[in-house]
Amino acid sequence: MERAPFPMRPSPFTAAAVACLALALGGPSSSALAQEPPAASSPSAEAPEPLSELVVIAHPPGPALWRAQLGDSSVIILGAVTPVPHRLVWDQRQVIAALDGANLLLTQPRPDLGPLQVLGLVTGNLWRVRSSRPLEPSLPPDLRKHFEQSRNRARTKESRYANWKPAVAGFLLLSDFRRSVGLSEAKPASTVEHLAEDRHIPIQPLASYPMNQLLQLASRLDEKQGLNCLDDALNELEYEGQHPQDIDDDWARGDVLAVAKRYQISSQQYCLEQAPGARALIDRQMGQATDRIWAALHKPGKSVAVIDMAWLLPANGVLNRLRGLGATIGAPAAAP
Repeated sequence: MERAPFPMRPSPFTAAAVACLALALGGPSSSALAQEPPAASSPSAEAPEPLSELVVIAHPPGPALWRAQLGDSSVIILGAVTPVPHRLVWDQRQVIAALDGANLLLTQPRPDLGPLQVLGLVTGNLWRVRSSRPLEPSLPPDLRKHFEQSRNRARTKESRYANWKPAVAGFLLLSDFRRSVGLSEAKPASTVEHLAEDRHIPIQPLASYPMNQLLQLASRLDEKQGLNCLDDALNELEYEGQHPQDIDDDWARGDVLAVAKRYQISSQQYCLEQAPGARALIDRQMGQATDRIWAALHKPGKSVAVIDMAWLLPANGVLNRLRGLGATIGAPAAAP
């Protein structure tokens, strides 16, 4: 596989991997997972053509929304991007209108951190991504210089990454950098969750990421792949530092085409996809998200979902999968 070009931007798989590894360092806590909904039958193996709605739908002010309709049931879907500035101001009126009267909010995938997963992390997999030698002194000179410069930008110490393998160190440093410059890996989903909580709307994750599986994927990378992953993460860090709100501003205006043009696979997803089993894991999580929306479409009334655009926009993404199953995809009516 050829090295991917930059600039790149993150995907939900990326955010989950970063969250899992960061939680592993900071001491993970347990989380209750929502009950699995009935699985939908798989859509055709041949993905439908990209949705024309991506081009022709004129969205009202604010981030883009889609409506998945099946009979009298509907799911309003907010397309999200990650990360966004903590202080990003965006028009929430359409999202609030969608939440009013909703029965359920389906939100971004979350890392699976139940007691058994934590035990497996500590006893079985964490050592796989640790290194017996300090990181920075072992890096090639140019990469070591770039890492030190990036670490200084994130205002973190060398000891933070000292005994992690290069790919994992890159994941952690990128996440540390985002926090240091005020970028959130939880928003905008967390903002919508707060709005739902204010309205006493139940919240369920669209999918869960088994942390031990993510660590296993990272541990399967060879030395060259690990160094390439670190280099790509540093390049992504540099890009995000130079373009703090390019995609975020387009997202806040609902400019789907502008977001789709630049919101591509990230360094971390590209990195992990080189490990055996990674693509199958991504496909399972996307299928799980589709199944949960499909299950919501079989219940009376309206639900709301927040899904990263990296899962919505591709030809094999959630919107096309739902359409392949029989849902009608369109735009919700504008709020007054």
